[in-house]
Amino acid sequence: MNWDAIGAIGEFVGGLAVVLTLVYIAFQVRQSSKQIDQHSRALDASTFHAVGEGFNKWWALIIQDEAVASLWQRGVSGEAMDSVDKLRFNSLAMMLFTTLENNFHQLQLGAISRNTLELAKLQWERFLISPGGSAWWKRQGRGTFTPEFVEAIEALIAVADPEDSDD
Repeated sequence: MNWDAIGAIGEFVGGLAVVLTLVYIAFQVRQSSKQIDQHSRALDASTFHAVGEGFNKWWALIIQDEAVASLWQRGVSGEAMDSVDKLRFNSLAMMLFTTLENNFHQLQLGAISRNTLELAKLQWERFLISPGGSAWWKRQGRGTFTPEFVEAIEALIAVADPEDSDD
């Protein structure tokens, strides 16, 4: 065997090693992509669940305490309340809208999907177009939250259907 033949065999083996390495790398990239996709879906599901749990905790306050439920209903309907009940209603509304604003900004950062935020949209609309909710937003909400969130809420109010306000 001469040196040319040995060189050709060496080049062939080297080329084969490069091809096998590229196949291995492609396999690894594909596996990594699958893992990233699975992780992304799991994160989306976890975030959706966490948002739902946050709202469930808020609703649990109303469901578990008849006095709180009555307070919320009176506040949403715009009934006159004493100063303590106004403070409690304002606090409930602030709890809700602080959570909503947090989710809104997470959406802006790409941390949650629009579908996740849609989870609560109907509740926003119903509250904001109710007599008490509308008054609360004008009196307290507008001046409390970030301009971007206020703008989004104002846009939501502009297209909300007043027929949906029956709580």
